Amino acid sequence: MRKRRIFISILVVLAVIITIAVSGYLTINSKLSKLKTTKISQSPSSLGINTEKFNTNDINNVEENYINILLLGVDKLNETNDTGRADSNIILTLDKVHKKIKLTSLMRDMLMNNVGSKAQDKLTHAYAYGGPELSLKVVNDNLQMNMKDFVKVDFVSFYKIVDAIGGVDLNVADSEIASINKYIKEVAVVEKKTPFYLTKGGMQKLNGMQALAYCRIRSVGNGDFERTQRQRAVLIEIFNKISSMNLSQISNMLDTVLPYVETSLSKKAILSYTSYALINNIKTVEQLRLPEDKTGYSTNRIIHGVFYLDWNREGNIADLHQFIFEGDLK
Repeated sequence: MRKRRIFISILVVLAVIITIAVSGYLTINSKLSKLKTTKISQSPSSLGINTEKFNTNDINNVEENYINILLLGVDKLNETNDTGRADSNIILTLDKVHKKIKLTSLMRDMLMNNVGSKAQDKLTHAYAYGGPELSLKVVNDNLQMNMKDFVKVDFVSFYKIVDAIGGVDLNVADSEIASINKYIKEVAVVEKKTPFYLTKGGMQKLNGMQALAYCRIRSVGNGDFERTQRQRAVLIEIFNKISSMNLSQISNMLDTVLPYVETSLSKKAILSYTSYALINNIKTVEQLRLPEDKTGYSTNRIIHGVFYLDWNREGNIADLHQFIFEGDLK
């Protein structure tokens, strides 16, 4: 299991987990009201959950001991009728048995079955066709998972988060400048803000738009794979900044961040999961990316002129279940 794709959505979710843990209950309960809460179906069939595989009466208490939530990062910059696509799909697992947090990144171009009205399509399109509920159903159905909740953010959320913590320090390559400035301009036009372009490479502090542009680079280096390295670098910097904040700064950050987060989780669930992680001092974070890099685990395919990432179902699903449930899912 290799450290791979960490998408924009996890930046928000883990920030929320960390900051909730260090503030008072009444303050947090009040701040959680700023979240946009969206109710979705809890019917297993509507969410693509195999009830024979995930039986609430199982002896290992899988449903209780392994909390799985789908994190969605949507490529949408403004309030239009366009739903946007979920370029970021991550399974967040709170493993109560082994006291860990696990992150499983799913590549956006994975070829999935039964995506809305289509027999097959890219994972990223599930959100465009049916929002978070269809994204949950597609991931559950194709990967034999049991998720019932989601957390979603978009590009605007991301850059505002970075600004809220005072920017991030990153080492920018000279070859990345042109692409970064192109994306800065795109966001600035939509947001009707003055763009601040980069003029040189090297270690420097990036503001929210600049950091977002840095994360979006695909044309420099090794495409999507190198882009994930940039996203991890930003993630680490965000954690470093949050860990050095005092309670007043954290409170102000939550006021900025939470209005841009949408979730199906209840306040009770958020507080329960967060307090569990705090009380048990959970600091271990493990990561996996699907499809894996193993020989035969993925294949590039062109269908009607469109690129898809096909994948070995049996091998990838077996490894995913072992990573998340560590043998407890029978």
